[in-house]
Amino acid sequence: MNGNGTDRTDGNPETVIVGAGLVGAVTALYLAPRYGPVTLLEKRADPRREPGGQGRSLVVMLSARGWRALSDLGLADDVRRICVPLHARCGHLPDGRTRMTPYGRDGQPIWAVERRRLHHMLLDAAEATPGVRIRFGQRVRSVDLDEPAVLVEDRHGTHRLTCRRILGCDGAHSAARAALEARGARAEVRTLDLAYQEIDVPAGRLDPTITHFWPTGKAMFAAHPLPSGKLSGSLFMRLDGPAPSYAAARGGQDLPEMFTALFPELTGIIPDIAEQLAAKAVSTLTAVRCDRWVWRDTFALLGDSCHAMAPFMGHGMNCGFEDARVLVDCLDAAADGAAGLAAYEKSRTEDADAISLLSYRHYFTMANPPREQTAEEVLRGRLTALFPDRFVPLYERCAFTEESYASILRDDQRLDRLVADLLARHGTELVSAPDDRLRACTPSPISTTATLEDPGCS
Repeated sequence: MNGNGTDRTDGNPETVIVGAGLVGAVTALYLAPRYGPVTLLEKRADPRREPGGQGRSLVVMLSARGWRALSDLGLADDVRRICVPLHARCGHLPDGRTRMTPYGRDGQPIWAVERRRLHHMLLDAAEATPGVRIRFGQRVRSVDLDEPAVLVEDRHGTHRLTCRRILGCDGAHSAARAALEARGARAEVRTLDLAYQEIDVPAGRLDPTITHFWPTGKAMFAAHPLPSGKLSGSLFMRLDGPAPSYAAARGGQDLPEMFTALFPELTGIIPDIAEQLAAKAVSTLTAVRCDRWVWRDTFALLGDSCHAMAPFMGHGMNCGFEDARVLVDCLDAAADGAAGLAAYEKSRTEDADAISLLSYRHYFTMANPPREQTAEEVLRGRLTALFPDRFVPLYERCAFTEESYASILRDDQRLDRLVADLLARHGTELVSAPDDRLRACTPSPISTTATLEDPGCS
């Protein structure tokens, strides 16, 4: 493929995208106007014709990176009309107190959107884009990286589709990634020791303008508002081990009893909780890390196929959309396709590792009730208050900027070292020292802005 979008004389597409989910659709919308015909291959049926969706998480979060992609594609205004702006999260603590935490110090919201409605809108936009073709019921059996080509099975049998480039957007259990692994790429695919059930929360009992969560240390329940006023809830518990866990429920312990013991407030808010716990599927969480994302000028991975992550920072989709944007930027800037894909891989792998780490770590931040802060945590909070431009909350930088995730993580680690150094030099009395003394003890910035991790959940 080259920048002028030259068509193949045999009528085959310039690009085949394996997977027509959220990231696959956005990738097609970016590529077709620049690089010619795109065919999306999706193993499932068309979700717009399937009642009730496909069982995926009901709500996803849009932050700055996602909005950048939607704005580039001319979809931001339409999508915003089906979103709920959320300015804060409310922790419902075991002792009956609540703790409200703004998402951003300047009141910026993140935006909750029903995955199904967003997916349908993206598919409609892709189908309306000249050069994009979506084919459902197409299972990719193998990928030839060199020709390149895909072997596809559908209700008519198997056939081979050739193209100039293949992009894998087919999720954590990617068939496309298998071809790269066969050439020596190392992929780690692991099931996290957490599972969840999607629970419907009726309208009228909880504030529908904020995120709610119930941390217990052993499990967590989170609820995100929908445009209807209802909320989409998720129960997170350990997959294995002693109660409370899904293994204990499989072993005969009563799941509704476990739920009531953990979340007594919610039993009054969700009258049919026992019925839902019995009926709703238990889903696992998969994390993926892959050390190679591209093959020469013919193949690249995007989204969950190369960096599936825990959902607790709300960045899996946003990071996948950013992959698509960076991919086309790298192809546009490079002298040839191989250089463009190599630049894409170099740009994205470290960032994906960083946000995956932060996302998993964030579960433990939000699932555990607040405890007495350590000297290090108190000092971090004071530095943020005294130097708001230097020490920006980590969540805020991830959600409301397009800064590199890797640089945000590095700055957070620098702040850890600064706090440790200040306490080593001046002792724990510095924690309660007057502002003037703390300012005088804090060295001037040497490099980039440091960050402060913000407790709470997305």
